[in-house]
Amino acid sequence: MMYKNSNTSDRSMPKPNINAQKTQIVEVLKQDYFPMIPQLQQKWTVDQHEKNRLSRSLAAFAIANLADVTPAQAANSIINGKNDDGIDAVYFDRIKNLLWLVQAKGGKAPDMGDNKKFCDGIRDLVHKRFQKFNEGFFRLQQDVEDALDTNTLKIVGCNVYLDGSLGSHVVNDLNQLKEELNQFDHRFEWRDLNISQTYAWLTAKQAMPTAGYAYAPVDVSLTLENWHCLDQPRKAFYGLVKASELASLYQQHDKLLFEKNIRYYLGTEDVNSAIANTVVNQPAKLFYLNNGLTITCSNISLPPGHNQQSTRFDLQGFSIVNGAQTVGAIASVFNTNGSISPDAKLLVTIIEVGTAADSIGVEITKARNTQNTVRDVYFAALDPNQERLRQELMISKTVYQYRPSADIQDAITIEQAAIALACFSSNTEIVVAAKKEISQLYKREYHYSTLFSEQLSGVTLCRYVRIFQYLDQIFAASEKAETENRRKMFYKHGRFFILDILSRRYKPLLDKPEVAISQDDQTELSRITLELAELIYTIAESLFGNNQKGYLAIFKSLTDVVPLTSAVMQELARRDTQERLRKECMELNINYYYSSPKSFVKILYLFLLSSLCVLGVLGGSFPYLYFSRLI
Repeated sequence: MMYKNSNTSDRSMPKPNINAQKTQIVEVLKQDYFPMIPQLQQKWTVDQHEKNRLSRSLAAFAIANLADVTPAQAANSIINGKNDDGIDAVYFDRIKNLLWLVQAKGGKAPDMGDNKKFCDGIRDLVHKRFQKFNEGFFRLQQDVEDALDTNTLKIVGCNVYLDGSLGSHVVNDLNQLKEELNQFDHRFEWRDLNISQTYAWLTAKQAMPTAGYAYAPVDVSLTLENWHCLDQPRKAFYGLVKASELASLYQQHDKLLFEKNIRYYLGTEDVNSAIANTVVNQPAKLFYLNNGLTITCSNISLPPGHNQQSTRFDLQGFSIVNGAQTVGAIASVFNTNGSISPDAKLLVTIIEVGTAADSIGVEITKARNTQNTVRDVYFAALDPNQERLRQELMISKTVYQYRPSADIQDAITIEQAAIALACFSSNTEIVVAAKKEISQLYKREYHYSTLFSEQLSGVTLCRYVRIFQYLDQIFAASEKAETENRRKMFYKHGRFFILDILSRRYKPLLDKPEVAISQDDQTELSRITLELAELIYTIAESLFGNNQKGYLAIFKSLTDVVPLTSAVMQELARRDTQERLRKECMELNINYYYSSPKSFVKILYLFLLSSLCVLGVLGGSFPYLYFSRLI
């Protein structure tokens, strides 16, 4: 498929993409529900069958989440088919006395006609006119009868669909039904379950413990020696803890200990190796050579009759917010040697932050980690937006690591994401920053909030990274194949700039709501990118070739990149005009070769002749106006 370029001055990051969300929802429904939702015995086309299975699967997915049942149980609730009386799924929750009635659309919201069938079907069901339903309903009729005979029953009618919102007329009809059925007793309500709610169900599932992310903080017990306490402005304790006890906690809980930290244990880096060496060879000096740990807890409790020499503290909502590298290094010693000297102790500060949703926990984490040399990228772990993106990517079985860790996974990292988002931001300043001072991509006072905005979707992030990785391989191959050093340096240092021009010209191709990069996309991307690279190199040489300025210096300089961007975009606009001329000339059966000035003069001559011929019929200034528009 050929993609037209899109000349746009919009430099904002992508807005919420409902198509991307729909793509992921459909992907999950096909994987998890299609195997349990068989094709109906209807003489339909393949597309009609798929659309029907998608709607039925969506109905089952809604029941599974509303009633908290398994996909198999939810699939059993489907009655969609011929003579379903407008209701696609029925499920009676006997524990909560809820009768769920669902109408599902695997696309746009139900219109007035669809909704009228649904409302009429609910009326028939409530008044036990079961003869109006199909055989699929008869399978569940006993459940429905039991439900209707329950005094405390609540009936919930749900419209679930993959679109933005219900129309006002549909809402009015549902409210009228509600008033009608609740005339004597409040037993009916309706719910509007649009794509936002459906997508929220998917992301909520990804928030469960998986791959070392998004765990709830743990509850632990920890012994403090020679401790002291502060009561105001909030409760805090500080004292000594044995390294061996920390190693034991790490053995039990691993990454859970650092859930609110900005990073996990990073492995055998130089600093961590030095800590391990101290624990092994100079355990008594650990207290003096180490900054200690900072721990936050939702609640701290002490046993009756405690004393300050040694007390076992019970700590709820435990998280080490500063000191993950120390604990990891200590644990590595224990794993290697099997024991740790009791002389190895270090200072611990434990702060009670409560369970309220205030910012004190984040403030403590940030403050305690800025006192040491910590990379800016690590603080992104404190942004809830990063966890949202991780959850969205997990829907498509893609791991996103926004918190540094020693674990090596087949994952997209935040560093990869930042570079790709910068290159496709259509923002010259950000592209130069990615080349010159990459740390600016992670600082809120610079570009972080633009790149990782609340509008950025997981699908867009993943697609940008995959495209970047694919094209970066092409650039690397081009660099290796070049024999002339200046061209080599262009392909080495000009990659971000080339991708910036690509993003300005081919947004539809970049922003397709698909995680995977199809073979057709790869072919188109490689062709377009190499063509752009040649054009950019030619223009760059015309601007900077005489002074032999190196390409590393050029692409790190905003002063150089701004005029180069302008020159490239102007040339591309000129070529667009020529291409438009060629097509319009073809409509007039005129051969147009815009590489030849003589050919262009010939075109003008032939065009004027043809216009004069038409003039006698149309009159007026038609030839002049049309010619002006053409050129």
